[in-house]
Amino acid sequence: MEHDVASNEIELRCLHGKEPPCSSACPFSLNIRDFLGKLKKGSFHGAFNLYREAVGFPALVWQICPAPCGNACRTVLEQAVDMPALEQASMAYARSTAPVQYNLPEKKERIAIVGAGLSGLSCARRLAVLNYSVSVFEKKDRICSELEETLPREKFEPAVLQEFQFTSCQFHTGHPVEHLSELEFDAVYLSSGVSLREEDPRVFRAPEGLSPVEALAEGTRAADAIEWFLKTGRKKPLQMERSSGEEAAPLKRRREPLSKGEARQEAARCTRCDCSACMQECVLLRQYGQTPRDLSKDVGLALNVFPETQGRAGMREIGACNFCGLCKTVCPSQIDIGAFLLRSRTELCSKGLLPPAHHEYWLRDMAFSNGPQAAYFYQPQAVCSYLFFPGCQSGGSDPRYVTMTYEKLLSKYPETALLLRCCGAPALWAGEAEAFAREHEMIRGFWERAGKPVVLVSCPSCYRVFREYMPDIPVKIVYELLEIEPKSDALTAAVFDPCSSRDFPEIQSVVRSLVSRSGIPLEELKYAKGMAQCCSWGGHGYAVNPVVVKTQAAEQAEQSDLPYITYCTNCRDIFSSRGKSCRHILDLICGINDGLRRPPTATERRNNRRALKRALLTAYPTGETQEREEHTMLKLEMEERVAARMSGDLILEEDLAQAIETCEKESRYLVDLESGHRICHLKIGYVTYWVEYAPSGEDVRTVYNAYSHRMTIKAEYGAE
Repeated sequence: MEHDVASNEIELRCLHGKEPPCSSACPFSLNIRDFLGKLKKGSFHGAFNLYREAVGFPALVWQICPAPCGNACRTVLEQAVDMPALEQASMAYARSTAPVQYNLPEKKERIAIVGAGLSGLSCARRLAVLNYSVSVFEKKDRICSELEETLPREKFEPAVLQEFQFTSCQFHTGHPVEHLSELEFDAVYLSSGVSLREEDPRVFRAPEGLSPVEALAEGTRAADAIEWFLKTGRKKPLQMERSSGEEAAPLKRRREPLSKGEARQEAARCTRCDCSACMQECVLLRQYGQTPRDLSKDVGLALNVFPETQGRAGMREIGACNFCGLCKTVCPSQIDIGAFLLRSRTELCSKGLLPPAHHEYWLRDMAFSNGPQAAYFYQPQAVCSYLFFPGCQSGGSDPRYVTMTYEKLLSKYPETALLLRCCGAPALWAGEAEAFAREHEMIRGFWERAGKPVVLVSCPSCYRVFREYMPDIPVKIVYELLEIEPKSDALTAAVFDPCSSRDFPEIQSVVRSLVSRSGIPLEELKYAKGMAQCCSWGGHGYAVNPVVVKTQAAEQAEQSDLPYITYCTNCRDIFSSRGKSCRHILDLICGINDGLRRPPTATERRNNRRALKRALLTAYPTGETQEREEHTMLKLEMEERVAARMSGDLILEEDLAQAIETCEKESRYLVDLESGHRICHLKIGYVTYWVEYAPSGEDVRTVYNAYSHRMTIKAEYGAE
C-alpha cells in the first residue's frame, strides 16, 4: 500500500512529458514554454505572434488577465514568472504589432454575433480572420461596456478594434435583436449577457457569469465550434473551463515595459517544467533511460509478491541507487526518487524478494566492524563531554585517521570517549530495517554509558544517520574542534563535498574554513554544496550494476583537473584508486599522506581495523583482550594486479583461504595438468568463491586468479 501511494505521488507530481502547470491554468491555453523560450533567446516578435494567436486581443489581455498562471507557477518557483510583464515586453519589442493579413478565400457562410461583449468580439475576430462573413449586433452604442469600470475606453477600444482592421467584419451598434427570426444567417452566437432564449440548431450561446478573461477565451472556443458546425452540420459541446473560484489577483501592471535584457532574464527563470532535470543529473536514470514514472511502474512489477509473475525490470534500478538525494534537489516538484527506491528495497527485503547477495558483503563487513576484532569502546571518566565516533571506514582507510585525531581531541578535551562501531548505514541500504534499528540501540547504550555526551563524527554519512535517525543524540562534525597548520606552498584545490553532506551546510562550511586557514586556495566544483553528488560508494550498487558505479566515479573524478580535498574516506579512496589526486581533510590536519596514496584493498581495510583495535588497546587499555579469530588464515601470496582485481570484485583473502583450507581438507579440488595449479570453489553465505592457486609451502599458497558468483554448484570430487 505504501508503495502504491508513493508510486501514485510520482505519477501525479512528475512534470516530465506533461503540460506545464502554467499552461494548464491559462484560460487561453497559451504554450507558455514556447513563449518564454522565444523571449529567453531574444525573439520578441516570435513570442508576440504566439501570444496574439492564443489570446486574440494581446494589447487588452495583458492588462486585464489576473494571471492564474502565476498561482500555478508558484507550485514550482517561490516567485512566479511575471507573465503580464513579459506579455507587455513582447508587444513593446515586436517588429510590428499590426495584425497578420491572411490571404484566405472568402467563405460563403454568414455568421451573426449578438452582443458586442468580450465573448462575442472574441468569437467574431476569430471567424472574421478566417474570412467568414461576420456581422456583430449590439443594442448599445458602444462595444465592450463591461470593461468601462476596469480600463479607460481610450485604452481598450483601440486595442480591440485594431484586431479587426484586415477583416470585413461589420459592426451594428445601437441595433438590438428582439427575435432570432430577424437574422438570416447560417450560424448565430449569443454573447454573454444576451437574454434571447429561442431554441434553434444554428444558435450557440455563451455561459453566464463569465469573467472578462473567461469571456474572451470562451469566444475563441465558440468560434471553433461554429466552424465545425458549418463544415459538418453537427454541433459539439463547448467545454468551458471555468476558473477555480480563487480570488483574482489585483491588477498591478507595469507602466513601462521591462528592458529587453530584463525580459530575457525574467523568462530565463522559467524551469520549463518538462522536467528532465533528474534524468540529466542522475547517472542511474541516464544509464537506464527512464523517466521517474517509468521507473515507478517497473518498481511496482518488482514488488509483485508472486514469484512466478514477479517482474525483474525494476530490480536493478532499485539495487543500483546510491541514495545521494540529488534527484530531490533538482526536481521542481521535490520528488525524492532515492527515498522511494529505499522504501521499495526495504519492502522487498521484508517479503524475502530482495536478492541477499547484493548486500551480503557489506552486511558481513558491518558485522565485522561491530564484532570483537574491530569494535572498541573507551571511556576515560564516568561522565564524558564528548564521544568520538569515527565510523567503520575511517580506520579501514588509515588507522591514523582515528588514532591521531583522538590524540588531538584528548589533548584539548580529556573527557572525550571513543567508540568504534558502524553507524548501521549498510543495514539501511540493504533494506534490513530491524538490523538498522538494533544497531542504533547498541549505539544508544554506549552513549548513555558515557553520560549522554555530544557525539563527534568524522564521517558525513554517520552525521546524516545520527541527524535523521537518532535526532535526540547531539552530534557535531569533529572538524569543528580541530586546528590546521598553515602551508606556505599550497596549490589550488577543490573541495569535493560528499553527497551525505548536501543537507548539512554547516559541515561544508567548517571544512572550507579549515582549508582556507591552511592557506590552500580553493575553486568550487560544479557539483558542490547543495548539488553534491555521490562518489559511487553509497547504496551498495557495485554488486548490482558496476557500470553505473564506475560511471558515477569517473564523472565525479573528472569534474575538475584540480586536486580534491574531501572529508569522506570513501570518497578519498575511490578517487585515489582512479589516479585522481585527493586528500582527506585529516591528511592535512594530521600532516600525513599525499593525494595519490594507494587506497587499501578490501582485505587491507579489514586488517587495518584489526590493527587499529590492537593499537588502541595498547594505548588506552579497557581490560578487554582482542579475541583470536576462529579461522586462522593461510598466508596467501599474489601479484598486486590480482589483489586489486579481487578487491574491486569485493573478494576477501580470508574467504579464499577458507575455500582453500576446506577443499584441501576434503580433497575437493581440480588440478590443471598443464600448469599444475589447483582450482577449487566454496560457497560462503550466498556467494560462491573460486580460486586458482598452488602450494608454496606448508602454510603458504600462491593465488593466480579468483572470482565469485551467486550460483550453487553441485558436483562430486575425487582425491588429487
